[in-house]
Amino acid sequence: MKNLIKISMIFCLGLMSHLASASGWNSDTLKVIQGNGEMVKIILNNIQNKQEVKAFNLTKIVESISENKDDLENAEILITGENKTYMLKQSGDYYYLSELSKKKNDRYEVRIFETSSRAELEKFKTEASNRGIDVTYENLQIINGKIDAITLKVDCNDGFSGTASTTNIPDSGIGFIRDYSEGSEVPFAIGKVFGNEEQEDEKDWKNDFKKEFNTAFNEEKVVAKDKNKFISHDHDVDFSIGLNNYLNSNNQFPDTDNKDFALDPLTSWTYGIHSNHKISVSPYLKFNFQLGLLWNNFALADNNYQFIKGPEQVELLNNDLARPDINPSRSKLNITYLNLNVVPMFHFGKSSNAFRIGAGPFGSYRIASKSKFKYDDNGKDVVKNNFHINNWKYGLKAQVGWKGVDLFATYDLSPVFIEDRGPEANYPLRAISFGVIF
Repeated sequence: MKNLIKISMIFCLGLMSHLASASGWNSDTLKVIQGNGEMVKIILNNIQNKQEVKAFNLTKIVESISENKDDLENAEILITGENKTYMLKQSGDYYYLSELSKKKNDRYEVRIFETSSRAELEKFKTEASNRGIDVTYENLQIINGKIDAITLKVDCNDGFSGTASTTNIPDSGIGFIRDYSEGSEVPFAIGKVFGNEEQEDEKDWKNDFKKEFNTAFNEEKVVAKDKNKFISHDHDVDFSIGLNNYLNSNNQFPDTDNKDFALDPLTSWTYGIHSNHKISVSPYLKFNFQLGLLWNNFALADNNYQFIKGPEQVELLNNDLARPDINPSRSKLNITYLNLNVVPMFHFGKSSNAFRIGAGPFGSYRIASKSKFKYDDNGKDVVKNNFHINNWKYGLKAQVGWKGVDLFATYDLSPVFIEDRGPEANYPLRAISFGVIF
């Protein structure tokens, strides 16, 4: 903060004491004192209204010159203000400040060099995400501090997206440019889109810049915007973990009725692994198709009881009577399902990290089930059976998430056991689960 105040004071004194031309804002040349006391000359190029530059934060221009002094001779930099975007480039002893557009953030670019570090790549990714642009790096290989290979995937979430791969990054770098200006001939380009030509003639710099801006894009890698097709696809793998329980027909837990099959809620776990295919119909609406395996574990609150399959319904064996010589430690029923969820998610922002919420149906098919009964001296009884469990189940799933984590809750509309074959007839049990997805 002290350095910023110092720079601002020197900057203001420089403006007041060194240049009459700057005070009138009628000249095309602006002289500014840097923080180190050196004067720089800035030519206001392609700027019709000098008053707009006066309103612009000139401290940002001075800081940009200082921070990019080694690059300005070979490449331009962008300076974004509140109402305009400017381009700054050095030629000889002069700096040229050109107006790029009349709209805020009309042009956004990310440039990756061979020497870009992982931290810089993550910074680019975060800054792009703040603008509603998703950036993904794949096949990234860094050897001896230099990028040997990289695949860059970009989704602007507005109909423009593209992919570029290279094993040889040029000196000018690779990346992407998104031009939001109305009437732009090339609104999006990705790949080797940055030129690195030195400007030899200062007088022709303005025309050369215009030509470079219009032709530097790699048109072969441009993904044209189809106004009738906004659908895009993405894929990832989700892991879920949470807690299970079940409810009776009055949506009450069995322990409220003092049932023997009441569960221990803290040891009744659910796990899942799903392949998640996302279809985006707009930046704000995405359909998640989640196919995978789901495990539901129901651990009895009273370990003395054991799940067994009776001839007509599932029964609970009371080992206090049947096996009084053992000390039970755990009794549970495990069910494995092949599971499919279809969950439309509403995003409150264009970025994939934006807050989101959704709900949808699910359907599952039982592929395995078994009971486990553990007792002292590492004793364990494992029985594989269907236990009169419904082979099919269905219900509703709700999700709410932010960034890379979602919370979920599910409610089975179908009972766990076949009708009238549960632990008690006319006492249907419907499973519920809640937990986290990452």
